[in-house]
Amino acid sequence: MNDVIASRFGNSLDPEKIRKLVTVRPEPIFSLSNVQPAIGAEILGDTLKRIYLPNQFSLQFIDEMIGRAHLYFCGLFKSEVENRAKVYTPPEVYVTPICLTGLAGVGKSCTLEALRKVMPPPAEFYSDHFSGPVTLVSHWYASAREKISGKSLLSEFIFADAKSLSGYQKKFLEEARRRANRDGVSLVLLDETQFINTGLGVAKITDILLTLASIGPPAVYVCNYSLVHKLFGRNSEDKQRLLSQPRVMLPDLPGSKDWTDYVDECVRVSDGAIRPGSGDFAAELYRCTFGIKRLSVQLLKQAYIESRSDGRHWVELRDLSRAYRSAAYTSNASEVEELQILALGNRQSKLRLDLKCPFELPAVYKTNVVEFAKAERDQRVIAKVFDSSLTEAERSAKKQLEDGTEIVVKKPSRQPAAKKLSKDEQAKAFFDRLDLVTQPHKPKKPS
Repeated sequence: MNDVIASRFGNSLDPEKIRKLVTVRPEPIFSLSNVQPAIGAEILGDTLKRIYLPNQFSLQFIDEMIGRAHLYFCGLFKSEVENRAKVYTPPEVYVTPICLTGLAGVGKSCTLEALRKVMPPPAEFYSDHFSGPVTLVSHWYASAREKISGKSLLSEFIFADAKSLSGYQKKFLEEARRRANRDGVSLVLLDETQFINTGLGVAKITDILLTLASIGPPAVYVCNYSLVHKLFGRNSEDKQRLLSQPRVMLPDLPGSKDWTDYVDECVRVSDGAIRPGSGDFAAELYRCTFGIKRLSVQLLKQAYIESRSDGRHWVELRDLSRAYRSAAYTSNASEVEELQILALGNRQSKLRLDLKCPFELPAVYKTNVVEFAKAERDQRVIAKVFDSSLTEAERSAKKQLEDGTEIVVKKPSRQPAAKKLSKDEQAKAFFDRLDLVTQPHKPKKPS
C-alpha cells in the first residue's frame, strides 16, 4: 500500500535489542553527607525508583506484545479496499485481552511503560482517499483512574485532544473502532486497574474490561491479584473472555542473576551510600522484601535513615534488619511475612487475597521460593534458640558486639628496630645474659 505501512514494524527487535532500548541506569547521586537524613533518604529513593533492568519475563512479554501488534497491523492494512471498508463500516470484533497480573510493586506498570517505548512512534500516512495526512498511532494507552464506565474509557481514547461529546456507549464504541482502523492502532493498553477495584461493583469493572476487549486490536490490562479474585466470581462467559490469557509477573527468584544485577545497580547509583560489605547483602534484602522492587526502595530509604542515626553516611548490612523492624516499615514487613507463610504453604489465607496468586504458579518458582523461605525460617529458629539460651550478661555482650563497628582485620605491625647500643652497653648486656644462663637451677623432685 505505502512505504510507511510496509516499514511500520520493519525493524525486528530481538530480546537483547529490547533490553538495550528499555534499560534505565540513572546517574549516580551526589554526596548525601551535607543534607538532612530524611532529605537524603528521599534523594536516594527517587534515584532508585528510576532504575529499570528488565528481567527475563519482561523481555518475553514485550517481545510477545510487539509480535501480536505486528500481526494485527499486517492484517489491518492487507489491502486498501479492506482497510477503507473497516473505516466506514467497522466490524464488531471481540478479542481475548491479556491479563498482566502480579503482586503490587513487582514492576507491572514499568514493564508496560517499557513496552510503549519500543512500539513504533507516530508517523504521517498519505493516501489518495484522504484529503490530508493521517497520523498512524501504534497503540492506545489509558489509566483506569477515575473511570466509572466503559463509556468513560472510550471517551479518553477517541476524544483525547477534544471535548467529549454526548451519546450512548454504542455510539462511542463504533467511533473508537472506526478511528482505530483508520489510525492503525495495533495495541490497546489499560493500566492501574487497581483504582477501579474500590468503590465500584465487580459488574462495572467487568463492563470496563469487556469494552476494552470489544474495540478490536489486541488488548492488555494490568491488575493486581485482588481484582483477579473478584473476576473469578463472575459468570463463566466473563471469565472465559477476561481470564483465559493470564501473564503472571512474579518477583525475581532469590539468588538469580536478575536480582543480583538489580542490587548491584542500586549500589552503583548510590555512589557509596550503600556499602554491601562482606555479607550476603542481596540475600538479606530479598528476605526483607520478598524480591519486590517497590519494597526494596522503601527499605533502603529507611536503612539510610537508620545509618545516619548511627553516625554513618552509608547503609551497611546490619541497617537492613534495623529498617525492617522500624515503625515506617511495619506494614510492609507484615506483608512480607505473610508472603513467606503462603510460599511455605502452611495455611491458605482468605483475608489477604491481594497476596495470593489466583493462578497456578510454575513449579520451578515455587520450589526456589519455598527453599529460600524454609532456609530463612530455619535460620531464624536457630538464632532464636541461641539467643534464648544466653544469660543476661552474655546477651548484653552480644548486643554490644552487634551494635559495634564492623571488625577490621589489620595486618600485624612490624616489630620496631632494636635500639643501637654503645660498646660498653653491649658488653654489659652480654654479661647480664651470660649470668642468667649460667645460674644453677635446683633439680626437680622425682615424681
